[in-house]
Amino acid sequence: MAVIAAPLSIGSLWVSAHLTDTDGFVKTLGPLAENNDLQQLVSGQVAESISGHLQIEQRLEAITGDGWLSTVIPADEIASKANEAIKSATLRVVESEDFATTWESALRTSHQKTDLIFNGQSSATLDDAGNLTFKLDEVFAGIVKTLTGFGIPDLPTGDSFDWNLKLIQNDALPTVQKVYLAVDSIGPWAIYLNAAVFIAGILLAPKYLARGLLWLAVATGLSFIALKTLIPDFIQERLLSNVNADLARAIYDQITSGLSTSFIVTAVVAALLGVAVIPLIRKRY
Repeated sequence: MAVIAAPLSIGSLWVSAHLTDTDGFVKTLGPLAENNDLQQLVSGQVAESISGHLQIEQRLEAITGDGWLSTVIPADEIASKANEAIKSATLRVVESEDFATTWESALRTSHQKTDLIFNGQSSATLDDAGNLTFKLDEVFAGIVKTLTGFGIPDLPTGDSFDWNLKLIQNDALPTVQKVYLAVDSIGPWAIYLNAAVFIAGILLAPKYLARGLLWLAVATGLSFIALKTLIPDFIQERLLSNVNADLARAIYDQITSGLSTSFIVTAVVAALLGVAVIPLIRKRY
């Protein structure tokens, strides 16, 4: 039983340190600021929102009308070039070091609000459809501030814009909430309880030490394989379906890289120890 529960206890400890804890969460997902897919997503959405706010083509058409002036000043072509310039400028901002700082700040704020909602203290991060979202207004405000410094006028202010990055669908929210609360409660000490049960079992039946270690290696090894092959598809379909596949995989890999290492290291060490003690067990029993 302790061997079967080992991957769960290892996972719970890791998740409690890296996902349910705000500092750990920021440290885990902070490096995503350098991910190209995330940069493209953020810059694209911000540029689209800014272009929609400025309405360059509509403003030009209001000035030129339908007469001869509209042929001299083609509103659609000028607006297209202006929007491309906004996209380019936005991408440069997102690729800068300042974005990483703003991204981490937004992650911290969003995680704190998410923790409140999972604990039933707030609904601030639920959208109208009941989806859990990360409010990245700070990211938007930081980008707009930099673009204003580039000389782009009449940009939207933070008060007039509410930008969310939807991460969890409403039908998956109850399950995620239950897992979050369970891990938050038992994660820090589950591995110690599991280790105590495993050690107690070995002390009561020392001749099964090698078998127990080898089964531990199998359990954690299979968990590593599942983490790399089966679980990513589930996470993408149920939790991260609102972002493209490459970004969803990047987020998943960023989150689980440390856990994958924990599983494979445990599997290798347990297997080596299990094989090493086989001669001793046979000699004694």
